[in-house]
Amino acid sequence: MKAIINKKKAILWGSVLIIIDMIIGNVLYMNPIVAGINKQFEGHPSIKSFDFLGGIGNWIMLTMVFGIFLMFFWIFLYKLFYLSLPGKGWKKGLYFGIIIGLIKSVPEAFNQWMVINYPTPLILIQLFNTFIGILIFGTLLGFFFSKFKVITENE
Repeated sequence: MKAIINKKKAILWGSVLIIIDMIIGNVLYMNPIVAGINKQFEGHPSIKSFDFLGGIGNWIMLTMVFGIFLMFFWIFLYKLFYLSLPGKGWKKGLYFGIIIGLIKSVPEAFNQWMVINYPTPLILIQLFNTFIGILIFGTLLGFFFSKFKVITENE
């Protein structure tokens, strides 16, 4: 059996997912609770200022461009592992999100804790938000790609 991807649909629904993911990321990272915690650590020696990258505008642009490339990579991996993921539709995406979320968020948080003098609350926020963000993205990826037949199985 082989997974076939409709490239036009993948670009369309992948773009929709990227926009949704950016909105979810902003809700997770820019909400008043997280913003308040981040404010407590302003000026901490391990945290770069926005000026390091030329201002907040450059930081936002760099974050968006990197995020878009990362989402394309996640979509590529989803297609690559599609047949080996259990379930159908959003459940297949949920399993994908759990796997990718754990692979990305846990080692990243552990490495920050081990190697960098980075405040523990910020590490925990990043661990939680990264995992939840990828979990939501994976679930929506499975839902949209199933509902709109972006990936089909062919023998």
